[in-house]
Amino acid sequence: MTQRYTPELAVLMKKRRYWFYVNDQRFTSARAVNEHIGESLCHAAWRADLIAASGGESMKIGDRTKSVTRGKYTIYLERRDEVSDKSLRDDNAARCKLLKAGWSEEDIDELDPGQLYTEYKSELSRQKLNTPLFDQRETKYTRVQIRPAQGRFRKLVMSNWGNCCAITGTQMALEAAHIISHAKNGTATIENGLCLAADLHSLMDSGHLLIKGKTVRLSDQAKADNRYSSIDGAVLRKPHTPVFFPTT
Repeated sequence: MTQRYTPELAVLMKKRRYWFYVNDQRFTSARAVNEHIGESLCHAAWRADLIAASGGESMKIGDRTKSVTRGKYTIYLERRDEVSDKSLRDDNAARCKLLKAGWSEEDIDELDPGQLYTEYKSELSRQKLNTPLFDQRETKYTRVQIRPAQGRFRKLVMSNWGNCCAITGTQMALEAAHIISHAKNGTATIENGLCLAADLHSLMDSGHLLIKGKTVRLSDQAKADNRYSSIDGAVLRKPHTPVFFPTT
């Protein structure tokens, strides 16, 4: 692949942000565009090529790239204000954390700054809640294994649950989770996916929250927390397509 920028310019370009327009409708991130059009078009390499072909480092705030037609969609980017040095450092730290957690470069590139921060904080929370519970108890609870969900699986799971948490119904800071992990031969299908609020994802990942049938069960520690005590015994919301939980 042809090098688009010198190392110095590459650092400069990382600070720049762009609005995304699809048929003159504005979006804040590549991820939002991809979800709107139903395909992963606005990946990092595509954006870099379009920006380079439209002036690259010479583009000023308010300047727009060339328009690209994809089927019924006309897409272009508009340069906006730059990211500060501190924000760039914070973004780099967040990227490193998510990469270590199993995210791909492409999926991280599709996150806007707010989403990147949310996913980063969620990962930190998962690491703090790292004491597995229930594992040695003589119950039929099956600990639900989760990893950061990506790409098509994430989109399908979010849609199946109406972009709402399967437990609380909130629409904020959502994540997609595997009911049965890849390590236990779980599949990346709708039937094996839960849409969860990030904090509940963290509780489940650490074993403080389990699913028995379609009922939520909390550890004693989680039940003692006023933020979560009310969901112990809650029944999962109904998805568009049924999901399946282990029975043993």
